[in-house]
Amino acid sequence: MSTAQKNNTEAAAVKASDFSSTEASVGEAKAPKGAGTTDSVDPSAENTANAENSEIPPEDLPYTLMIKAPNGAEVPIIATAQETVQDIKHVVSETPATIEYSCFYLTHNGTRLNEASELGEIADLDKDSQLELFEDQYTEREARLHVSRLRDLLAGSVTANSEIAGLDAGAPIFGTIKYPDGGAADAISVGSETSSQTAKSANDSTKQGSKKDGKKRRGQNVPEQQKKAEDEETSIARDRTAATEHAFKDFEFNKISDFSVLSTRDALKRLALPKCVQQVILSGWNPVPRYRQLKGDLLYLLVTTLENQSYHVTCSRDGFYVNASSMVRFSPELYSQARSGHSNVRSNNTFAAHSLITLLRQLSPKFGQMFEELQKGMSRHEPVEILPFVSSEQAASPWLVRAAENAGPEFYDSARPQDVYLRLGAQAADSLRDWNEELQSIREMPRTNFSERVLRDRQFFKWHSEFAEAAVRGAMAVVDCEMAPLNPTDPEEQHMYLRDNIFYSKGFDGRETFTGLGGDAAAHVATGKDITGVRLLSQLDTEGLHTLGSVVVDYRGVRVVAQSVVPGIFRRQETTQIVYGSIDSGVTIGDDAEFHKAMEPVAKQLHFGEHTVVDEAGEEHRLYTSIDVKGLTGTDGRKYVLDLYRMTPADVGFLESECMDDGDLPKYPHKLVLLRPELVEIFWENSIRKAVQEYAVEKAGKTQQENKAGDPESVSENKDNDEPKKAEGTTDTKEVGEPKEADETEEAKTNGQAGKTDSSKDESSDPEAAKEDTTKDAMADFDFSLEFSPDAFTSAQPQEEEDAMATAVRNASKFLREVSVPAFARDLAAYTTSPLCGDALSVAMHQRGINMRYLGMIADLLPASTESTTSARRLVIFEMVSRATKHILRNLFRDVPAHLHTETLALVLNALIGTKYCADPATHLSDEAKRIPVLANMTPKCLSDELSEQVALRFRFKLGESIRLLVPGNERILMREVCLKVGAQLALQQYHYERPEETAVYAEVMSALNFGTKLTKPMKRMVREKVDAVMARPLTVLAGDVMNFVALTKVSTHHASFADEAFDAGRMALDQGQKDLGLELLLESLALHEQTFGFLHSESARCYAVVSLAHYEAGEYAIAADFMSKAVIISERTVGLDNPLTIHNYLNLSLYEHARGNTLLALRLIRHAVDLWSLVNSPDHPDLATAHNNIGVMLQSLNMYDDALRFFKSCVDIRVRLLGEEHVLVANAQHSLAKALALTGEFKEAVQVERQAHRFFNNSFGEQDPRTQETAEWLSELTLNAVRTAKLTKAAQEKLRNFANTANLMRVDRDSKDSAEPSTTAGVAGSKGDLPIDQLLEFITGSSKPKPKGGRRSKNIGGSRR
Repeated sequence: MSTAQKNNTEAAAVKASDFSSTEASVGEAKAPKGAGTTDSVDPSAENTANAENSEIPPEDLPYTLMIKAPNGAEVPIIATAQETVQDIKHVVSETPATIEYSCFYLTHNGTRLNEASELGEIADLDKDSQLELFEDQYTEREARLHVSRLRDLLAGSVTANSEIAGLDAGAPIFGTIKYPDGGAADAISVGSETSSQTAKSANDSTKQGSKKDGKKRRGQNVPEQQKKAEDEETSIARDRTAATEHAFKDFEFNKISDFSVLSTRDALKRLALPKCVQQVILSGWNPVPRYRQLKGDLLYLLVTTLENQSYHVTCSRDGFYVNASSMVRFSPELYSQARSGHSNVRSNNTFAAHSLITLLRQLSPKFGQMFEELQKGMSRHEPVEILPFVSSEQAASPWLVRAAENAGPEFYDSARPQDVYLRLGAQAADSLRDWNEELQSIREMPRTNFSERVLRDRQFFKWHSEFAEAAVRGAMAVVDCEMAPLNPTDPEEQHMYLRDNIFYSKGFDGRETFTGLGGDAAAHVATGKDITGVRLLSQLDTEGLHTLGSVVVDYRGVRVVAQSVVPGIFRRQETTQIVYGSIDSGVTIGDDAEFHKAMEPVAKQLHFGEHTVVDEAGEEHRLYTSIDVKGLTGTDGRKYVLDLYRMTPADVGFLESECMDDGDLPKYPHKLVLLRPELVEIFWENSIRKAVQEYAVEKAGKTQQENKAGDPESVSENKDNDEPKKAEGTTDTKEVGEPKEADETEEAKTNGQAGKTDSSKDESSDPEAAKEDTTKDAMADFDFSLEFSPDAFTSAQPQEEEDAMATAVRNASKFLREVSVPAFARDLAAYTTSPLCGDALSVAMHQRGINMRYLGMIADLLPASTESTTSARRLVIFEMVSRATKHILRNLFRDVPAHLHTETLALVLNALIGTKYCADPATHLSDEAKRIPVLANMTPKCLSDELSEQVALRFRFKLGESIRLLVPGNERILMREVCLKVGAQLALQQYHYERPEETAVYAEVMSALNFGTKLTKPMKRMVREKVDAVMARPLTVLAGDVMNFVALTKVSTHHASFADEAFDAGRMALDQGQKDLGLELLLESLALHEQTFGFLHSESARCYAVVSLAHYEAGEYAIAADFMSKAVIISERTVGLDNPLTIHNYLNLSLYEHARGNTLLALRLIRHAVDLWSLVNSPDHPDLATAHNNIGVMLQSLNMYDDALRFFKSCVDIRVRLLGEEHVLVANAQHSLAKALALTGEFKEAVQVERQAHRFFNNSFGEQDPRTQETAEWLSELTLNAVRTAKLTKAAQEKLRNFANTANLMRVDRDSKDSAEPSTTAGVAGSKGDLPIDQLLEFITGSSKPKPKGGRRSKNIGGSRR
C-alpha cells in the first residue's frame, strides 16, 4: 500500500466510559493528517508546506509528481523515495480521471521507467518532476486482467469472495445507522439540533446590524422576509419533533433485540452501484486461432449494452475494436474494414480504443452516463466502506446472513463461470508459485534502515495473505474430496496432498507419532501449537533460521494443515536431512554444532537453557529446544526449523494431576499440555522482580550493618551536627535508591540482560549522576538466572532428580494454577475484567497466559449463589459448553455424509436450545438421516449427557444442572457461540425457542415488512403467508436455515515491528501527558500500519480508535468522530458486525458525535450498540450501566429529562445488583441520578438518593474529599428545596415539574424574539446537570428568571407566541 494511497489513520479500541453532562464547545475542525487522497492533491500547497518546514532534510521530502495522461488528465501524486514505479501506476489506475488505463508505462524525459525501481533510485528525478503516461501493448495476460478489472469495477461488490470467506463477508452496516434515510442528506438533519439555533443567532445578528435601514429593506423585500421567517419556524418545529422522536423513545429495558439488527440487506443495497452494461463475456469464438494470433489477436469478447445492442469485440495487442463477427459467422477484422462498401457503414466508424472502457463509451451513451454516476456514487461513500479486501481471508464472516439473496445468484451472468479463466488463464499458470522461495527471499531482504524494514514488513504481510487464501481454497478441496492424494493406497488419515506447491495433510496421528501422548487428540492440538511456535520464531526474526509458511484450516469437522514445501523434501529420505532434534521420538537425536549455535539466540529470548537428552543408544546430546523440534538443511542450503509445537515447557502441575486415571474426573484426552508463551514471560518477569526486591532488602541490611560498624571517632565528632543529615540521608537512600533499582531492572529486563543500565545517560548533572552511580554500584553484584527446559517432565528427559531448569518449569506451572488463574477469577467476579463474549474471554485468558483447559477451575472459583457473578459465570460455562458442542459436531461430521451436515447441525442446535419448541427434534429428520444411528438416537438428554462428559473431560468441571438453569432466556447467546466456533452461517430471521403466539408473530412480520397501517390485498396476502410459514415451523432451526459453512483458520500472523513500536510509544506519551508527541507517534504508527497491512485490517481499526481518542481528549471532536467512523467500519468488515471491538467502537463514536453536537446521531449509534449488546450478552453487565448513563446524559442535552431519568435509574439498578450498594461506581451513579431527579422536580427522591451517595463518599474517603464536599453541598440545597416544594399546592407542583421540561424551549422562543439575548447552542443549553448548584436550583425552581432586554416578558412564560 503506497503512501500516496493513504487515507486517515487508525486506532485501538477504547472501552466506553462515564462522561459528565458538561458540553465542551467545538472549535473549527482541522483536517486529519494524511486525510487527502491522490486525486485531490494541490502540489503548490504541498510545496509551500514543505518549504515552510525547514527541519526536514531535502532528501527526506516527499516527491510531488504530476502524471500527464493521453486523455489530457493530469494526476498529482505525493510519494516517498521508497515507493516504486509500480506503486505509482497502481494509484494512476485507481484515479477516476485515468481509471480506463491499466496497461501503460511511465516515462521521464523520454526514458521509460522500470516498474521495480524505487523513486529515490531514478536518476535526474526531481521532487516535482512530470511523468508522461504512454499506452503499452497488451499481452494475453494483460488483456485478461483488463477485462477482469472492468468486471470487478462494474460489479462494485464490497463483500469478499464467498467461496473463501463465506456469505456476506466483510459487509458493513454503519452507513444505514448514520443515514437511516439512505443518503447523505440525513447528515444535515442530524446536525439540525445545533444548526437551527446557530442560524437563529446569525439571523438575530443580521437584524440587529440592520436596524438603521431596516424599514427600507422591509419595504423592498417583504415577501422574501416572510418566507424566511416561515422557513425558520418550520425548521424549529422540525427540530422539536426530531428531538422527541429520538432513538430511545419507546425503548424497553431487558428486551432482547431482533436479529434484524445484524441485517446487511439495506447496507448492501445502499452500496450497490448502477448497472452500466448488460454483459461483458468471453465470446464463443475463443480460443484465438493460431493464424489470428500471428495478426495480434488475444481474446474475443461479446458485449451487450444497456441499449440491448450486442457487439463482438476483438482484443488485440494495440487495444480493443468492434469486429464483424456474429453468432454464426467468424470475422475478427475491424468492423469498418470488413463491411466497407455497405451503405450503412461509414469509414470513420472504426469503434476502436486502447481501453475497453473508452470503447464502451463510444458504443453506448448510457454506459458513459451510468459509469459517471457509478464513480460519483463511489465518491459519496467512505473509502473504507467500498475498498476491496487484499485477501478474502481477512474478511469477517457473519453468523447470520441474508437468506433469499444468498440462496442463489441474484442475476444471470454468463461470464461468472469464466472468472477463473480471466484471472488465471487457460492453464491456470498464474496460480503456480514457488511459495517457499518467495517467503525465504522476503525473509532475507535487507533491514538495515527504516524504509527497508517497512518494505520487508509489507512484503511479509502480502505473502501471508495470499498464501492463506490459497491454503484455504486447497484445504476446502481436500475436505470436499476434490484433490487426489499423493498416497492413495494408505489409510485416509495418512493421505497427503500437493497442489500449487502447497503441501496438505490432515490433523490426525496417521504416522503414530503421538501414540504415547494421546493419539489423534494430541495430533490435533499439536497442529495449533505448531502455528504458535512459527509465530514466536517469526516475531524473534532470528537471522539464519527459516520457518515454513503454515496455515491450519478447520472445515466441516476436519483439520487440515497447509505448508509451503521444503526444497528437496521429496527427493531423498527425510531421516537423512534431520540434523537437529529427533524424528523418531528420541531413538536417534541430531545435535549439529552449526545448527546448535544458530538456535542459541532463540533459546535466550525464550528463556530456554541448554539441557542434556539421551538417545536410545545411551549417547548424550546437548540441545536448546525440545527433541520434537526438528532442524534440517534444505537443498537450497537454508536451515529450516519444523514441528514447533513444543516451544514452551510442559504444564507439569496439570500433567501430574489431570492426565492420570486416578480421581473422580475422567483422564484428560492427551498429555500435550504446555504452558502458553505469555505465561512463561509473565512468570519470568515476576521472578526477576521478586529477586530484585529480595536483593534490595539484603543490600539495605548490609548497608545498615556497615553504618553501625563505622569509625566511632568520626561518628562522635559529627554526632551533634550530622546526625539529622545522616538519618535524612538514610531515608533518601531507601525511598529513592530502591525504586531506582527496580526501574533499572525493568529496563534491563526489556533488553534481556538483568542488572545492566543504560550508559548513555547524561551525567553532567551532579545529583542525577550521583543517583545513577549509586544505583549502578548497588546492582553491580546482582546476579539472576532463570531458564527452562522444554523437555522437562517428558519421555525425552525423565526427572529422577529435578535440576534447576526442571524446578523452574514446576514453579511456572504452580504460578499458573495458584496465582494467575485465581487472580483472573477475582477480576471476573469484581468486573475488573469484563469480556462480552466467548471470543473476548479467550483473548483475555491468553493475554494472561491461561490455557482454555482452566475454564473449569475458573468456573469453580466463581460462586454460583452470588447474583453479582451470574453474568461472568454464565459466560465461562457457555464457553465450555460451546467448545464441547464443537467437539461433538466434529465427530458427527466425520461419521455423516457431507450432504447431511446441515441436518446434523440443525439437530444439535435444536437439542441444545430448542427443547421447549420441540422435545424430540430427531423425529423431524429426513428418511436418509434417520437411517444413521448417531443422528436417529440424538435426543436432548443424550446430547446433555455427552456435553457433561465432554466438559468434565476437557475442562475438569461438573456441569450438573448448570446448563438447564442458564440456557433459558439466553438461547441466542449459546447459538451464536456454537455457530462461530464451527463456522456455520444461518439464515437471518427471528428464531423462536418456544412456540410463539400468532399475534406476536404478526407484529414481527409487520415490523419487518414495514408496510404501515393501510394494507392492500397483496400486502395482506404476503403478511398472511409469512405468518403461516412461521407458525408452521416444526423446529427452532431447520436444515434449510443452514446457509453455509466457513473455513476457520489459524495463521502465523506477521507483525509490523516499527508500527507496533510507534504505537506503544504514542500511547505511553499520551499517558505521560505529552499529547502532541503522542499524537504524532500514533499518526506515524497509523501510516505504517496502512503501508504494511492496508486499510482493511483489525490492526488499522485499533490505530484509528486510539488516534480518535487522542483527538477527542484534545477537544477536536469533529476529527475524533471522523477517525472513529473509520474504525467502526473497518472493525465491522474485519472482526465482525457484533464483535466486542465493534460494539465498543460504536459506543465511543456516540460520545464523539454527542460532543460535536450531533446528539440525535449519537443516540442512533449508541442504540445500535445496545441492541448488539443484548444479542451478544445479557442485560446484567456492568458496562451496560455505563452505556445507560451516557444515554441519560445525551437525552438531558435534548431536554428529554423524563426519558433521561429512566436510564439513570437503570444505571443505578444494574450497578447495585452487580456491585452491591457499597461501591464507588454505585455512588457516582446515585449522584448523577440525584441531579436527574432534581431536573424533573422530584426533590424528595433526589434528597434520598443524594444522601446515600454522600454517606458512601464520607465513610470511604473522608470529609475533605472533593466528592464528599460536592455531595454535601448538593444534599443541603436539595433538602432546602424539597422543604420549599412540599409547601406548594398540588397545582404549583405540577407547574414546577412542567417548567423543568419546558424552560429551555421557552428560552429559545424568547431568544428568537429578542436579539439582545445571546442564543445558546444545543451543546450548552442541554447540559444542566453540571451547572453550579445555585444556578441549577434557580433554573429548576424558577426563583431567578432571565432578564432579557426590552421589557418584562419573562413573566409570561406560559403565554402564547406571536
